[in-house]
Amino acid sequence: MLWSIRERMKPALSVIDMIPNIHRTPALAALRKAVLDGRAGRERLDPDDRDLAFYDAPVALVSPIGARLLLGLYRDGRLKLKKPATAKLPTLEAYVATEAAFRAEVARILAAEAAKEARLAAIIADPASARPEELTPALVAKVITARLGRGAYGSMEIAGLACHKSLILPPESENAQLRAEGKDVIWWIDGDGNRQGDPV
Repeated sequence: MLWSIRERMKPALSVIDMIPNIHRTPALAALRKAVLDGRAGRERLDPDDRDLAFYDAPVALVSPIGARLLLGLYRDGRLKLKKPATAKLPTLEAYVATEAAFRAEVARILAAEAAKEARLAAIIADPASARPEELTPALVAKVITARLGRGAYGSMEIAGLACHKSLILPPESENAQLRAEGKDVIWWIDGDGNRQGDPV
């Protein structure tokens, strides 16, 4: 999952804490299982939405989609509470209500990522189609790797500019056991004659 999508999700425990008197650890386990099963009570989860609902990591994250499943578990009486359930959960319900906005933002992010990938593919297919302002060390590295091969070094014209990928070796150490690895350096000279890319 793209980081830009994950950063629009909330930590799972903070979402669980939107339910008063909840036993947090069993609630997290129940939510994780509901996402894997794709359902919680009457709430159903499209298989394509599993990654968007819940991100399992050292700090688990939950989107409004996952929060909807959590609310379904609560309404179905499948969460352990320290006190009797309340009729309304305004904070959790408000987060669930942002699902449409979250989905719209995800669609925008995925479309931007797809456009970026398509542009990269077009530049790899025809390096002359790149614009000078699009050049970055990462782009040049990807084009050179795609055109010259993995681990290759050399020069090629991209965006009408000679672009270079070189290996800079460290000074020889007095102790051969302390040899450091070389470093890739990617650079080009722009239209004004200035060196761009990685520093010397």
